[in-house]
Amino acid sequence: MNLFHDIKQDKAPEILKLLVEISRGDFVKYEYNHEYGVLEVDRVLHGPVFYPVVYADVPQTWNKHDGDPLDAVIYTSGNIIPGALVYGRVVGVMGMTDNGEKDDKIICVNNKDPRWDFVKDIEDMPAHELKDLKTFMETYKYAQTGPGTVEITGFRPKSEAYQLISESMEEYKVKFSA
Repeated sequence: MNLFHDIKQDKAPEILKLLVEISRGDFVKYEYNHEYGVLEVDRVLHGPVFYPVVYADVPQTWNKHDGDPLDAVIYTSGNIIPGALVYGRVVGVMGMTDNGEKDDKIICVNNKDPRWDFVKDIEDMPAHELKDLKTFMETYKYAQTGPGTVEITGFRPKSEAYQLISESMEEYKVKFSA
């Protein structure tokens, strides 16, 4: 079984099945190895930084700009371990450029966490959560590559996230249907 290919997105773009790569509070960056079907240590973050949210891959999607699946962040009350499957309710998208490549992040809340039921779209997100995410993403590579590697272009509503998800699902079909 290869989770990247075998997890179907049957409720997308509203609800995504997400494969957790990184727990909130971790400073080890894991990535799902699509060839072997396991999580692989990509790197340990340089400097005194850690992920402020749960970070995940979106199976059966492909970001043609950076050559990887779409990335998602998940807001939840508890923490979720790498390798777990979580249902993320899409509430928006954060525009991001990383090393000159478009690498937007889908913003989700844990669909099985009642403490996040109040969030329906990006404007419902607590402002401090979005500020923490923006600050982390803008600065987490400073010690490794210096400032300016990552640029955040803003937060957009779930309707734009839905469009990005649909496009990336089509890109996945094109790339992997051969």
